[in-house]
Amino acid sequence: MRLIYLITLVIAVIVVSSCAPPPPPPAPAYTPTPTPTEPTQPIPEEILASRFIINVIDADIEGVVELGIRWAKPLANPHGPFIWGLIERERGEYNWQLTDRYIQKVQGYNLAILAVIWPFAEWDQANWGPVAGTEPFIFEEEGWVSRSRRKPYDMDAYRRFVSAAVERYDGDGIGDMPGLRYPIKHWQAHCSPSVQSETEEEDYFTYFEGSPEDYLEILKATYQAVKEADPEAKVLAGGMGTMKPEAISFWRPVFEKGSQYFDIASIHIVWPLAEFGVAKHPKAELIAMAEGYVPEFKKLLSEYGIDKPIWQTSTQYYFSENVSPEEFGQILVRSYVIAFAYGVDKVEYEIFRPFPFEPPFMKQSALVDENGEKWPAYYGLKTLIEKLDKFTSAEKLAEGQYRFTVEEKVVYVLWGSGEIPEEITGEVLITDIYGKETRINSSAIKLTESPIFVEELPH
Repeated sequence: MRLIYLITLVIAVIVVSSCAPPPPPPAPAYTPTPTPTEPTQPIPEEILASRFIINVIDADIEGVVELGIRWAKPLANPHGPFIWGLIERERGEYNWQLTDRYIQKVQGYNLAILAVIWPFAEWDQANWGPVAGTEPFIFEEEGWVSRSRRKPYDMDAYRRFVSAAVERYDGDGIGDMPGLRYPIKHWQAHCSPSVQSETEEEDYFTYFEGSPEDYLEILKATYQAVKEADPEAKVLAGGMGTMKPEAISFWRPVFEKGSQYFDIASIHIVWPLAEFGVAKHPKAELIAMAEGYVPEFKKLLSEYGIDKPIWQTSTQYYFSENVSPEEFGQILVRSYVIAFAYGVDKVEYEIFRPFPFEPPFMKQSALVDENGEKWPAYYGLKTLIEKLDKFTSAEKLAEGQYRFTVEEKVVYVLWGSGEIPEEITGEVLITDIYGKETRINSSAIKLTESPIFVEELPH
């Protein structure tokens, strides 16, 4: 009987082994080539201290700089230049041409970079085998769609890629990109891993297919590879896309088991989409999301004892039949102010100018239209940057009432229907979200839903 059991066990092992995909051959280890260049200069403190980031394509850089932005989240194609399969198109062979070109141009305008790593390569994903009901496509060329993107099959090969990327852009003079101006010190492990769909119609907004444990593997591998190449670099967790129950369920295991694998927590605040951008949500729901997600996110982190910096690495609202362009601008300003008051260090906006071929909701999310016309949200963000960038403290006084300290000057941001804070007295400078300034006595201030910036003048 025992002999029969052993024979059966051996047969079962053989059958299972024959069904499993064969392990890929080991890729050669990446060894950086010493370069004669000196280490790059550190990122200037005035850039590091800036609170505002934007998704930047090559064509928009000058407009972004004019806006006052000092941080870029690269968008060299619909996903950015730090896609594994874009750089390592064939296993073990790295081509940095596109990535180098983008970084050289961005850094030519003195912008720091938040690099988002996409852990997908076609040759690696192919090892998982075909997925029923899907068509093959190339992630790095197809744009937004990312159906059937699972965790790396060969996690060691992925780690080597991450270490190679960090080594090339860490600015230590070893294997660096020629002409690197500033090092890249902030790396995000994927974008929105919890944004997944169950239907083909929703695949347009699917960035990952996998469990929380799958993403935790990616996060851990990314963290270890980044720190191995550059111990001073910071790793951001992927952005928590919503505060819906399914998103919270996805992230709980990651926060519980993986808080040691990121230095900065990340949240995304994107106006809920319906039928590919047709807004059906009332203005009140948009306001609740824009002004409520950060406090909820911070509370969730506290449940797991996580007290780390928070970056809002994707922000996107849009106007519609329910939300006018003016209201869109007001809500954007309010959401930034609330995020900062709740301890968010930096906030990134998603769209500066839309591509001509993009759907209406993307065009209605932009700060500038296709022809360069500036929306109210553009002026609101520009005024925010001019008034609050590099603030050193922010606090909530009451609903719609916030106080910032900016270079030893106090700036209040106020909206709503209540009375102004009692501490504001005498003649003040009022600036609306369009940058228009007025000097009046504080007793004459009348608050509305549109935020104003209030600064006391010398008595």
